[in-house]
Amino acid sequence: MSDYVGDNKWIPKEDTAQAASDRIVWSTKQVDDLMLALDQGYRPKVAMPFYEGKQFLRKGNIVFEYTDEEVTELARCARDIVYFAEKYAVVMTDDGIQRVKLREYQKKMLRNFQSERFNIVLAARQMGKTVTASIFNAWYVTFNTDKNTLLLANKSDSTKEIIDKAKIVVENLPFFMKPGIIKYDVMNVRCDNGCRLIGQSTTAKSGIGFTIHNLYLDEFAHIHPSIANSFYENVYPTLSSSKVSRITITSTPNGFNKFYNIYAAAEKGDNEYNAMRVDWWEHPDRDDAWYERELANLGTIEAFNKQYGNEFVSSSNLLLDPVDMKKMRKRMKKYVYQEFDEFDYISIDVKDDLWWDPDFDIETCGDSGNFWLFSVDIAEGNGGDYSVINIFKIEPMNDEEIKNVTNPGAMYDFFKFNQVAVFRSNEHVIEDFAKILYTLSVDIFNSENVKMVVEYNTYGTVLFQYLGTVFPQRNDFDEEMIVRFKHRHDSKTLKPGIKLKTDNKAIFCQNFAKLYKINRLDLTDESTIVEASLFGTLRNGSYGAQMGNDDTIMTAINATEFFNTTDYADYVEELLDVIDPEVHDTMEKILFKDNTEQGDLQFDIYDLLK
Repeated sequence: MSDYVGDNKWIPKEDTAQAASDRIVWSTKQVDDLMLALDQGYRPKVAMPFYEGKQFLRKGNIVFEYTDEEVTELARCARDIVYFAEKYAVVMTDDGIQRVKLREYQKKMLRNFQSERFNIVLAARQMGKTVTASIFNAWYVTFNTDKNTLLLANKSDSTKEIIDKAKIVVENLPFFMKPGIIKYDVMNVRCDNGCRLIGQSTTAKSGIGFTIHNLYLDEFAHIHPSIANSFYENVYPTLSSSKVSRITITSTPNGFNKFYNIYAAAEKGDNEYNAMRVDWWEHPDRDDAWYERELANLGTIEAFNKQYGNEFVSSSNLLLDPVDMKKMRKRMKKYVYQEFDEFDYISIDVKDDLWWDPDFDIETCGDSGNFWLFSVDIAEGNGGDYSVINIFKIEPMNDEEIKNVTNPGAMYDFFKFNQVAVFRSNEHVIEDFAKILYTLSVDIFNSENVKMVVEYNTYGTVLFQYLGTVFPQRNDFDEEMIVRFKHRHDSKTLKPGIKLKTDNKAIFCQNFAKLYKINRLDLTDESTIVEASLFGTLRNGSYGAQMGNDDTIMTAINATEFFNTTDYADYVEELLDVIDPEVHDTMEKILFKDNTEQGDLQFDIYDLLK
């Protein structure tokens, strides 16, 4: 009597099962033949290549012979996690086990997890961040040796769910790719390649006592601050001391806590973490109709923002609503540094402080047909508040924006400010800041087409004096570049600079929000948008940053007051003479149509300003 051992081979029954197992060199064909035999009712007495008889798990330390094709496939999967995920990863759905269909942001997450040691992800709910992290953890234990992965969540049930998702991926890999299993408990998986997958609920002392190579923290913002802070302070030194260890943190926002501190610092480049943000509209099934439906179901913008808004501040306190923040973030770009010889001539380094829209053509700065607004805020330059120059191009709206203008009063309503560059520094003293502002406005841009809205604060007078004297041998600064405003509401005269006070700051902020909503302002710089996401009403009722700085967003707010000046009207009159005739005709048709319905076709901004 003999027993079946695969590949149509049989061994004498008197041989022990262990001896039979030792004599078998398993292969994919051997395993497939065995599984077919099992399906047909055979019950071999030899040791099988499955962990505890479970056909979806490979037993540890079996002898396995790989084909050349399998070796090539293993190498490719180890090298390219996205290829691995799209070809082999599965997820449990309402319809059962399904092959993963990665969205673009999930591919980016996986590539970041593979290439970067420290990752932190801010993500809206139900975006698949836990599934994505589970794919990475399954890949990590499959294609590494002697590495420990620790998974932590705010609750034990959540940790178990995360481990289960990684297990599902491993269990559904082809047999040749599966890691051999030594232990397979609810919260502890050990493989024959020396890798372990361990799950715990987060406590102040989680992870202490054993070496961690790969740490995953799920919904870290929702762990109690006392636990989160203590845990991070205990575990981080162990991880940072290793050259191969890595941390992945994912969460929805939950106020200003340890997660916010790490994420905000990562966004600014102040720590080693690679920051990634996943917003609700990046999901291919979530469009404006989905937003309206969810908003109606949840009842309030506040409730929607709590679940999907990705904002650390309550939406009721923010200046901009979720729809406008969505628009702003979708347009956000990573600004780039541009080399200018003019700064070498004045021996001032701006490479870490002056950033440009990557799509902006710097060769157009001096063109006579272009008009610019510099919005300026001055600080002392001692490492505290930031000195900012926010540069905007005044230009017509695009065709879609023009057609969406409602109730235009004049042609001026069809023009907007398009952000093209930002200088932001808290280390340049006022004299050096004045040299930078002069160089930009006079040497790089066409000074005849530049206007400046300068916040008239403690240092305003000092800046004005410096601008006219910093380069005495060649100074071409014209004080007419500085836009004049009333410094008191009852004043009859205009003075250089814009003065912020309690009675007008709130009005400026509210006007800015209205103008942004109707596309009069296009903000794309990352630092400006980050500040906008944290800007709103404070406890004392005034407007300001809920956390961090607001110098950059305030220059954008101040810039919108330029719309109410004759200087703006003059610029638009000149632009109307040079813009595309078809655009001009479209503006006139909309203006004529609306004004025949409402009258006042001869409206003139000069009359309004008298």
